[in-house]
Amino acid sequence: MNTDQFTGCSLAFPEGLKVPDAAKSHPELVAELSFGEELTENNWLSELLQGKTVAELGCNLGLRAAYLAPCTRRIFCTDPDARRLSLACETFRLNQRRNVVVVDDITKEIPTDVLFIDTRRYSDGSLPEFTAQAPILIVVGPLPRSAASRILRAGYEHLPQYHRAAVFTAPRRQHGVQ
Repeated sequence: MNTDQFTGCSLAFPEGLKVPDAAKSHPELVAELSFGEELTENNWLSELLQGKTVAELGCNLGLRAAYLAPCTRRIFCTDPDARRLSLACETFRLNQRRNVVVVDDITKEIPTDVLFIDTRRYSDGSLPEFTAQAPILIVVGPLPRSAASRILRAGYEHLPQYHRAAVFTAPRRQHGVQ
């Protein structure tokens, strides 16, 4: 584990993962650079995504994709914020992730095995247009009922009967359990 110091913050990143200097010096972005809580999540994702083509909606600074890229065939990334998408490009360049492609939007023409949606990047609840052409759909972050309905509807429209599954998880503290 590598620990970098940015303006009084100590953040842990996997060994060798590089973050663009512009992200380290911007106060709003520094607050988002907590990779530690996602590390366990990304470790099990790396096994699930082994050799697959992934489309990531809401890539933010590209840290997750940069971390997961070595285990995937290819990752297509997009984000609603142009500045963060630009920093994601820099993250991929710094980390020499040549199998990651930054796109303006994820279209049905992009053949993927996995559609990954980080709803935290779409805080107003309005997800971008997408069609779930991937057999695996992963959603992280808060999930309003309207977004959950849309995501599940998109998934069920293309999958053959009986070949579907959904897993919903939430932090225990949100359900009154400690």
